[in-house]
Amino acid sequence: MARKHLHALETPSTNGVKATRNVLIYVRVSTDAQAQNALSLMDQENQLVARCKRDGENVVGIFRDEGETATNMKRPAFEQMIARATDGTRSVDAILVYSFSRAFRNQFEQELTVRALRKHKVELISFAEPLTNDASGDLFRKFIGIVNEFQSAETSRATTRTMKENARRGFSNGGIIPFGYKSVDAEIIGNKQKKKLAIEPVEAEIVVRAFDLARNGDGNSGPLGTKKIAIWLNERGFRSRNGSLFGTGTIHEILTRDAYTGVRRFNEFNRKGDGERKDVAEIVEYDVPTIIDRALFDEVQALLVARQPRAKGPRLTSAPSLLGGLVRCDCEVSCALTTATGTSRTGKIYAYYKCIQATKQGRHKQGDGTSCVNRKVPRPVIEKLVVEALTDQLLQPDRVTSILLALKARRDERQASADRRIVDLARQASEAEERLGRLYAAIEAGTVDGTDPTLKERVAALKASRDRAVEALDYAKKSSGAPIEIDPVAVDRFTRLMREQLTSGDVAARKAYLSSMVDAIIVSEDKIQIVGSNDNIRSTFGPDGQPTPRVRKSVQEWCPGAGSNHRHCDFQSHALPTELPGRAPREAKAH
Repeated sequence: MARKHLHALETPSTNGVKATRNVLIYVRVSTDAQAQNALSLMDQENQLVARCKRDGENVVGIFRDEGETATNMKRPAFEQMIARATDGTRSVDAILVYSFSRAFRNQFEQELTVRALRKHKVELISFAEPLTNDASGDLFRKFIGIVNEFQSAETSRATTRTMKENARRGFSNGGIIPFGYKSVDAEIIGNKQKKKLAIEPVEAEIVVRAFDLARNGDGNSGPLGTKKIAIWLNERGFRSRNGSLFGTGTIHEILTRDAYTGVRRFNEFNRKGDGERKDVAEIVEYDVPTIIDRALFDEVQALLVARQPRAKGPRLTSAPSLLGGLVRCDCEVSCALTTATGTSRTGKIYAYYKCIQATKQGRHKQGDGTSCVNRKVPRPVIEKLVVEALTDQLLQPDRVTSILLALKARRDERQASADRRIVDLARQASEAEERLGRLYAAIEAGTVDGTDPTLKERVAALKASRDRAVEALDYAKKSSGAPIEIDPVAVDRFTRLMREQLTSGDVAARKAYLSSMVDAIIVSEDKIQIVGSNDNIRSTFGPDGQPTPRVRKSVQEWCPGAGSNHRHCDFQSHALPTELPGRAPREAKAH
């Protein structure tokens, strides 16, 4: 039967009065400076609202993007506005922008968006560029989009050229300041205050200590790895710039940052596209204060390469299956399980997980049980069991509350070491001030000869000691860890939303939330063991209990022993064993 064409009936206006349109307003600024002073945003919004009032249009929503570029569509307010306009309710008639450049800097994405909006009977209107709603208006809009894209590219090239010249003169171009440095005023050129990097004494001390531990150890052992260095610093009250504990990732970043040798690079990587390293001619090197000697840096790099752990492959982490990159076999080499498919005699296609090494090498279980059993685990079965175990046993308010309480106790214990360091620094600052005061008193009393040539050096040394202690004290207070607050209402909201996220939605979204909690899923013949860390729960627990999945990268796998990893037992001690259906428990091996 042929499909009938549905025609929308036009509602005649009453007494010739034009029907009121529902309009969404979108405003945007592209720089943080513009976002902070809000002048451009406010000006755009006022003019657009005034236009709607003049034409008798109903403003049903205003969306603002502050400090966002229009070269791509990934802008929070913009995405919300498009979703609102295309939600299928037909409650929006038009989107009003100050100019097309406020919404788009890419002509192709502009036309795709216009086409999508027209499918929902939504018109895109530019205040500064009024166009007719016909073929000629479409032609001019496309031309404006091309011009906007060209201007954006030219502005980007000019900005990059200016920033490269700025770097050649030794000035900082902003961005994240490397740990160990701080930004200070250098000189004023024109009406611009130029900045340079200077050594931040407290952070630089931590950098030097980390390199020394990596090469020489702490005196009781040989060279320490990133994990042991993090433990050593955390136990002695050292904290990162934002007051958090040091982790292996932060320590590895410190040990591999070659800017500490006195040379920093600008424009090294392509921020768009694949992020590859640019040609040498495009990279600008400029001098910064040296913290680590080049020979020491190279020696530590050699040690890191020699001890590099096996990484989890990005191919597995980005696998389309729900458990890809997490599920592992319990064979002797503890290999990852890969996805595979098969076809039955009846032609039915089924999916399963299978040990990678067993697939590559054809290894089967030997008499001693040390080799892989080469098992095939049905994907729907194991995914269902894992999700049910997490929702029924872990994501319950009582369980999450107990985990947060354990973390709070551990945070309080570690904060005590930081507090002891604060007390020590306060005592050092006080003693330095007292010694300086006694020296001044002796000079005034005539006990010490004020013309002694060594006196100036002694006073300078005492002042430097006092200033270092005061600065370190201020830094320690500023970086003191924030307490963990446990709100029963937020915990209940978190567990409820997490259960919903794990059981509904597409595979990519479910996998993001699953990966934020779970570090490994180990499959044996008779059970599944889900392994994770209490810190995973804490990092996923967002403001007011809103789940915030982490962006996971390729990271080293955990060491198998609890004694070799201080986080290994965080919730492996509460591991969630799940019996595999149809498998008898394996008998204990005789030793």
